[in-house]
Amino acid sequence: MLDKLIGPNSTRNQHYVLIASILLGALYFLDGFEIGLPYPADVVLKASGIVLLGALAWMRGYRWLAAGLFLGSAGDAFLALQPTGDSIEAILRSEALQQGLGIVSFGLGHIVYIGLFAAILRQRSLVGGYGFLAAGGLAVFGAIMLIALQPHFGELRVAASIYNAIIMAMAILAVMSRAHPLAIAGALLFVVSDIVLAWRMFAGALDWAGPVVWATYYLGQAGICLGLARER
Repeated sequence: MLDKLIGPNSTRNQHYVLIASILLGALYFLDGFEIGLPYPADVVLKASGIVLLGALAWMRGYRWLAAGLFLGSAGDAFLALQPTGDSIEAILRSEALQQGLGIVSFGLGHIVYIGLFAAILRQRSLVGGYGFLAAGGLAVFGAIMLIALQPHFGELRVAASIYNAIIMAMAILAVMSRAHPLAIAGALLFVVSDIVLAWRMFAGALDWAGPVVWATYYLGQAGICLGLARER
């Protein structure tokens, strides 16, 4: 089972890393139901599952893929910080700054994924009709979401708009590249996660969104990791 997920020639240590990542991701999912760890242990828990996916990619020899995952885990940590007190630490934790750093970290991670999907597209050179159709649909969807969220972005309007363009470009290249289905599914789940998170974080809507955001996000990162690790 794990050999099929990770790919050929996977080792027992790689199996253990994937299992640990899944367990930590599931534990953080449960933590979202108010049964979990105190701060800042919850920040460590949130980032650790994705860190282990990055470690798995590194162990498999996919250094750029690992870098994208590590940047995602940094974004997780930034968004989980809690602004408190008047110290220097509190300044670093300020809500606008932490959101900005989270956006930058995730944006850089998506740029890495864009490069990886673009490399696959260059190798295959031919895009099927469904690829153009799916890419067009994603572009329209991304534009609609960007327009709808603009009034809620506040001082992060420029950064959030750029990030929206980057993640949609990543998803569009994923479907056009005809990469492994796990990678394409992961890219699309990542878009779902970010759209739901944006409505909750910026618009103050979708109070139920926490578990949905995490489930789609973790599965998205795992899909990208396991799918792209099969591409050369």
